This record gives sequence, C-alpha cells and structure tokens, in this order.
Amino acid sequence: MQITVGEYGQHLLHSQSLYVRAVESGLGVNDLIEVPDEILFRPYAMPKTTSAPMLEEYAGTFLTHKKQLVGAGSYSLYDEYLKNGILPFFGTMPLDSISENRIQDFVTVSARKGRSSSYIRSQVILLKSVLRNAERDGILKAPSMQIVYPKQKKEEIAVLTDEESEKLNNYLLHDMKTISTALLIALHTGIRVGEMCGLRWNDIDFRKQCIHIQRSVKNYYLPSERHSVREIGDTKTPKSNRWIYMTDDFTRVLYERQGIGFIYTGTENFIDTCSARQALNRRLEKLDIPHIRFHALRHGFATRAIQRGVDPKTVAAILGHEKCDITLNIYTSCTPDMQREAMNRMEMKTR
Repeated sequence: MQITVGEYGQHLLHSQSLYVRAVESGLGVNDLIEVPDEILFRPYAMPKTTSAPMLEEYAGTFLTHKKQLVGAGSYSLYDEYLKNGILPFFGTMPLDSISENRIQDFVTVSARKGRSSSYIRSQVILLKSVLRNAERDGILKAPSMQIVYPKQKKEEIAVLTDEESEKLNNYLLHDMKTISTALLIALHTGIRVGEMCGLRWNDIDFRKQCIHIQRSVKNYYLPSERHSVREIGDTKTPKSNRWIYMTDDFTRVLYERQGIGFIYTGTENFIDTCSARQALNRRLEKLDIPHIRFHALRHGFATRAIQRGVDPKTVAAILGHEKCDITLNIYTSCTPDMQREAMNRMEMKTR
C-alpha cells in the first residue's frame, strides 16, 4: 500500500511513527512511501494516560464472569477469539481507547489475512461484549459503533435432488441398522445432527405420533487442553425444544424398529456428531450420490416443505427457528422446478 507523507498526524492512520520514519529517510511532503499492511495497522503500546486497565489485563475478569453464564463450548470459543485475534491487536490498549476507528482497522487487517466475514463479525461481537462488561463494572462508557464488514459471497449449500432423496430414503427403509433409523428420522424431520445424536427411543410418543426434541450432542475443541470434548445437553435454543408430529406411515415404520437407549446406537452410549456425518456420507457413497454436509438434509427438508405449500411459519416451528425469516433466508433453496411452477402460474395468454 502507498501513502502520502503529509503534515504531522495526517494520512498516518493512527500510526504517528510513520511520519518520523519518513522524516528520517529524507522524504518530503507529498512524497510516496510503501507501507506493508502489518506496519500500517500494527497495534502499538499506548501511553497509560487513563485509569482504565488494558484489555489484556481485563480479559481474565471477563472470562471468569462468562464462565458462570455459558457452556464449556462457548467459553472455549471466547478464549480462542481473544488469544488468536483480539488480544494480539488490542491487548496493550486501555479499554477506553478502543474506538470505532481502531475496531474498523482490526476488521480490515483480519479480512486481508483471509478471515471470513462471519468469523470477523463474531470476534467483534465478543469485543463489544467485553466493553459492555467493563461498562457494567463502572470502568467506562461503552461507545456505540457502526462497523462495516467485508462482503462475503453467500455459500450455496448443495441439497439432495428429489430423486436422490427418494433413493436415500428407500435405502434407509430397507436397512434395519440403528444408524439408518436415526438418519431416516433426520431425513423426514429436518432435525439437526446434534439433535439426532441425542434422540432416545423414549422421546417418541407413538400414541400421539410425535417426537420430542429436547437435547443435543455438541462437539468442541479445548485449545488449552488440546483435545476435543463431546457432551450432551440442552437444545441450541429454547425454541428448539419442540414436538414434531409424524405421519401414520412413518409412525408405523419407527414402531416396528423401536428399541432402547439412544436411537443412533441402540445403547445407553451416545455418538459424536462427526461420526454421524461420516455415517451419512458412507451411505451416499454406496448409492453413488455426491457427498453433502449433514446440514443439507435440514435445508432439503425445508425446501421440500415450502415447495409443497407448507406455510413458512409452520416450517419454522418444525425446524425450531425463532423466526420464519430465518427459514426463508437461510434454510430454503429455490429449485428450477419451483421457478418453473411459479412462471406457469404467472403465464398470460399469448394467443
């Protein structure tokens, strides 16, 4: 990147040392110098002119507070965001000097390092949470900020075609393994992979023909201990704790297969979500169907439901979403058949 050497404090993007370097090298006003991003946006130790602690000093207090409020997975994620992004950039800055401009610089640097927009946004959200926590402690007045994030192309999630869904469905119906029974439920209901792994046979009420989704298996990595953890707990959100009703035919299929313990394993031991994803793709490979993300079953269920005329609010309730706009914006795909049907409905006479 090139910058113009200006009067003291101008065109220097919060790094006055660049002006000094320019003067020492004999450059004059309006001369151009090459400045690498890592120098231009490099965080630097700020003079201690306030009573506010530096971020690296306050981070431990913040994490201690959060540890009492969030699960181990979320706590681990907060710790990782702080150590691998936030502290290297803001650690030596007093809390009350972390301004909108400095956070915008952080976003710019992170984007140039190839970080995804969603990852950067998550780190900034955590940083804002730290500042709000400091405000509650009476350290500062957290500023209101309007941060601009890099645009990121929306990833299209590949879903199974109707023919592929039918092919997988027929295979799972004829395979009596407990794993296939669990995958069959996921295909027919759109539940999350963690919800499928945490599903027990006593969660199914055959008389009322419904399934109670009330727990979920979570996998996460603990950087401090350098190993992955698997745990079972509550669903992702309170709205995700829900009842899903079944058709007569599907109820009959599950009734004939019912067993004990967790549906996926047929025992009192639950499986991790990574193994469940691998089990799905092994079956797709047998059927000569391209591998997909497990979440694509959920997307496919939502798309089929909308395509067949189910109203979005009902689909959102089945999927356990807080709002139906999440269902429409994220979990549905507009297939060529849906577009063709829409155009047929809009067709005007041409003769």
